[in-house]
Formats: sequence, C-alpha cells, structure tokens
Amino acid sequence: MEICIKKVESSQFYQNFLELVENPDILNSFHKVLGLELEMPMVIYGIGSIESYETPRFQLSLAILMKRKFNWIGDVEVFDPILSATESRVLESLGCSVLSVNEQGRRRATKPTLFYMPHCEAELYNNLLQANWELELLNHIVLFGNSFEMYEFLSEIKNSFIVDSTGHILAARKFADEHVLKIASDDYFAAFHDSSWHFFSPALDTELLLVKN
Repeated sequence: MEICIKKVESSQFYQNFLELVENPDILNSFHKVLGLELEMPMVIYGIGSIESYETPRFQLSLAILMKRKFNWIGDVEVFDPILSATESRVLESLGCSVLSVNEQGRRRATKPTLFYMPHCEAELYNNLLQANWELELLNHIVLFGNSFEMYEFLSEIKNSFIVDSTGHILAARKFADEHVLKIASDDYFAAFHDSSWHFFSPALDTELLLVKN
C-alpha cells in the first residue's frame, strides 16, 4: 500500500485531481457543506480487496492522500464485506477504522460527511440517497463516486435494471452539482473512469417529491 500511495502521489493523475478539488468553486462547495464544522468524516464503502487487485489499492491510496492533504477531512471509516482480517489490519495501520456492521450504504448524514464510493453498485448510491432524502441531510453530503450523469444516460437507453435501481439517483440529478474527474492516464482509468464529485443542494421539500421513498 505504501508503494502504491507513493506511485499515486507522484502521478500526473493526482496533480489533476488536486487541481479539481482545489478549484475555487469546488472548495466553496466543500466549505458550504462543512458550515460551522471544522472537519467531516470520510466513509468509504465498497473498496474491494486491496490484497488481490491494483484498482482498489489505487482507490484507497487516493483516499489516504486526501486525508493527509486536507485538514478538514476527519476520521476515516471503511466497510467492504470481502475485507480479510489482514486487509483490515492494514487499513487500521493506515489510520482507518474498519466497520463491523454492513450499513448497505444507508448511513444518515446527521453531520457533514464525505462518502467515498468509487465504482460502487448503483444500489448503494441509491440506498445512501434514500436514507438521506431530507433537505438537511442531503445538504450534509459530499459524494465521490460514479457519475450520476452516466446513470441518466443509461436510463435513457431503456436499461430497465438501471432504472429500477436508480430512482433516487435520477431524481437527485435535478439538484446535484456534479464535477467530473478527468483521467489522463491509462494507469488510473480502471480505478476512476466516469467518477465525479457530487454536492446536493435541494432548496424546497417539493424537489424531494419526485420519487417515492
């Protein structure tokens, strides 16, 4: 993991990533979510096996580098049902807490929270939104994960499975601010293609009536 972290840190991909995060518009969105809080926890769902595959190692490396870089990121919690005892110990040595309960993505954001969910199943994003389908809770969420714009495109080509599992994702498009991460290197394509930052700012309860809970 340390070798992988160093590789990511020295890459052009990481420099591009930092430029995106430090863009004034995006930084302003982070601080808007933070409000009066000094930091927000990072919750990582579905990271995969860091022992077996390079893609999860890249994804975790980026999360660790963010934690080291930005003092407004607080405690880091991780869950994936496939994590081994060895992988859990590695995560803990990197400063993460490994959750013992499968929340199925349904963590309620009662305080500002960064959800780091690269390439999770659509159902997990949908579960997260459904569990937080209230004005105050949605405004507490920063989400890094699959592009919601991509899901909207897929729904328009009549993929019924996608439509069935993305009701809240598609509804959230109406009040989501999405910033797409551009990938300039094949090395990081598998880990981060079609990934975006998402911020949610519904202003009226009527915006949440678009789907049934």
